[in-house]
Amino acid sequence: MPLGRLEHRYRVLAVCAAGIFVAVFDTSSSIVALPTLAAELATDLPTAQWVIIGNGLTIAVLLVLMGRLSDLIGRKRIYVLGCLLFALGALLAAFTSSIYALIGARVFVGVGSAMTQGTATAILVGNFEVHERARTLGMQMTGVGLGAIAGPALGGFIVGTVGWRALFVVTALTMFAIALGAQRI
Repeated sequence: MPLGRLEHRYRVLAVCAAGIFVAVFDTSSSIVALPTLAAELATDLPTAQWVIIGNGLTIAVLLVLMGRLSDLIGRKRIYVLGCLLFALGALLAAFTSSIYALIGARVFVGVGSAMTQGTATAILVGNFEVHERARTLGMQMTGVGLGAIAGPALGGFIVGTVGWRALFVVTALTMFAIALGAQRI
């Protein structure tokens, strides 16, 4: 059945689950890229770890705030904007030439990620009946697990064959596609 013909709430679930998958994939695949990007950007591993730390701290600090902002100006609007900011930050990360610019780009990705993660659950709860919510949220959390599993494996393959920059290009393009899908729900 084509995506356009799927019942609206299942399209919502697909978009939200894909978004959380990409966010988790992005972090878990970036971890395996750290030694390679540290070597290519002529820095040490502790400094390179800020690529992950900066992203994670940004998400943690902004998550609740972005959820509240979405209550005020619209969940879909914040989700789509978050996907676009994530994609832009990932593209900046892919084409940076210094470790500090990369860390900054990853903080930017964290802002977009907080926007999507802070709204996805609320979007799902608003689109499913009470008796469907546990199953629906379980499906969304499956995206978390799959992203955590696929990230290191696929990330290691991409880094080993194409390079660490390709990781960020892949997540940027995927998140841009999710933004387009979210705009249609």
